[in-house]
Parts: sequence; C-alpha cells; structure tokens
Amino acid sequence: MKRYTKPIHLQELSPHRRADSSLPLINVVFLLLLFLLVSGTLRPPLPDEFAWAETSRDEGAGNIRGGLVLTREGRVWSEGQALESGELADFLIRTAETSDLLTVQVDKRTRMEAVATLAAQARSSGIARLTLVTVEADGP
Repeated sequence: MKRYTKPIHLQELSPHRRADSSLPLINVVFLLLLFLLVSGTLRPPLPDEFAWAETSRDEGAGNIRGGLVLTREGRVWSEGQALESGELADFLIRTAETSDLLTVQVDKRTRMEAVATLAAQARSSGIARLTLVTVEADGP
C-alpha cells in the first residue's frame, strides 16, 4: 500500500512585538515637564531683591496677572518693566476701562506713603478696588 502525503504549508509566525508599557509613562513625564516649563515662564520676573510683604492671615485670593509690583524704593513695575509716571497713568486708565480691580504685589520694605500715593492715583483713574498681594508669615 502506497501512502500519499500532502505537504502542509504553515505560515511562518512572526514574533509579536510586545506592547511597550513604558511609552505612555514617558509621554506623561514629558508633558508634565513641558507644563512646568511653560507655567514657570508665564509670570513676569520681579525686580531684584524683592521681598514679599507678609500677613498673619491666609484669607483671600489674588490674581497677579496684569497687576503691578511696588518696590521698596516706591518704583512701580509691570510685566517685568519699570514704569515711569506717564506710563503708570496710562496703565491705570487702561486697567480702569476693563476692570475696577487692581492687584499690587508690595515689597515688605515699601514705605506706606508710596502705597498711599499709588492708591490715590488708582482711585483718580477710576479703579475702585485695590488688592495687595502678600504671603503668609512663617510664625506668629
């Protein structure tokens, strides 16, 4: 008795590449790094040797975007640039057209006369509310 055999052709199995589970983690870390880099550059730089005014309460909230910085010498800064008196008046008028609130970051060594002068200029420009941004003091 003769045997007839027919060859069976099986497809060659290619090795499956296992899904790399570290790729999504790398993507998340990269996006987090990108977020931190961008968020760190959104705030304009403060003048050299700026020391935040401190408060004993942690009430309230303030948005420092679009606000002013008052240095210990009484100079006013906006977006990392010192403002002259004419530029300050223009800034206050533009701010009063869009909002009745002005946010000011105050150096703790600033004289009260400088704060009062800025508040008077803001009031005469049409700004009704002034928010002073401070940090919470370390202890009592």
